[in-house]
Amino acid sequence: MVRQKNPAMDLLRILAAAMVLGVHVGQKAGLGEAAAVGARGVELFFILSGYLTAVSLEHNGDPVTYYKRRVQRILPLYWLVLVLRWVFDALRCLASGMPAAEVFSGPCGPRYLRYFFFLQMWIPSEDWSLWNNRNVLWTMSAFAFFYLIAPLLYKVCRRFRNAMAVLLVCLAGKGLLGQRIESYLSGWPEEAHISQFSAQTPLMTIYCFVFGMAVLAAVRENRQFVFGAFCLLLAAVFGFERCAYECVFAVLVLLAAQYPPKEIPEKGRKLLNFFSAGSFWLYLAHPMVLELLPAWQGWGGLAALFVAVAAICYLLYALVIERYEHLFVGKNRT
Repeated sequence: MVRQKNPAMDLLRILAAAMVLGVHVGQKAGLGEAAAVGARGVELFFILSGYLTAVSLEHNGDPVTYYKRRVQRILPLYWLVLVLRWVFDALRCLASGMPAAEVFSGPCGPRYLRYFFFLQMWIPSEDWSLWNNRNVLWTMSAFAFFYLIAPLLYKVCRRFRNAMAVLLVCLAGKGLLGQRIESYLSGWPEEAHISQFSAQTPLMTIYCFVFGMAVLAAVRENRQFVFGAFCLLLAAVFGFERCAYECVFAVLVLLAAQYPPKEIPEKGRKLLNFFSAGSFWLYLAHPMVLELLPAWQGWGGLAALFVAVAAICYLLYALVIERYEHLFVGKNRT
């Protein structure tokens, strides 16, 4: 049986959050191209979520309990960030001289509700940045969709051969699916970023979560070598322009699942738990914090911005957000 609490998974979660923070900090520091690899942290988050969700369902397959835990873990913090983002944008627009009627019928109007119901990547818009990816929240549609179908998907992917079959179907079909979506939405204006929207709809990201579920199936049935070899071969054949990052991340999760750290000192474990628990807040809140900081340039600016944003987010987490989370989740953050 795979252990539910694995410090190596905490390390991977922290790495994923740091990668996502790094790409946005790099963009502000004028090093967007050099830091672009950090955007791949999203795929690591997806794969890790697929694995951890499968582990959770392995230990307790009751759908009611599962959905309750997901709602408690995701909604309070996500909705808090949405409210903070709404207030942040409303104040900024009003301070710039935009009439209140325009503010509350436009950027802070009723259309903003799509984010509360995870619809941002299901409904295209004429303004990608405003209505599909405000606060870099496009990924939350993908998470919500996966968590919704996870109990059913877990039943299908519980056996290793089934998980591999589903994964191969997803990989083989996602290119065609993306083309169909983009073709269907081709009439939208350039500001809609339809190519990006089509590539990042929840249906197009589900294969990453299946990678994670396949890891658990491989470990359970002692097929680690087969799955690892498959991932490395796939990465070698298709290269980093296709799905090699996902394959490498799947191998990392596989290694973390197979070889969890034996012993970690108590202080180190508590520190690791803190940074891991706060990584979701860091992931959601860092765009707002980053907007408030100066645009320091170059590699020195990137390092300074990275440290400053991480420090502010984790300080807020320690002082306020952790207590807020405990109101809804207690000490359960799986």
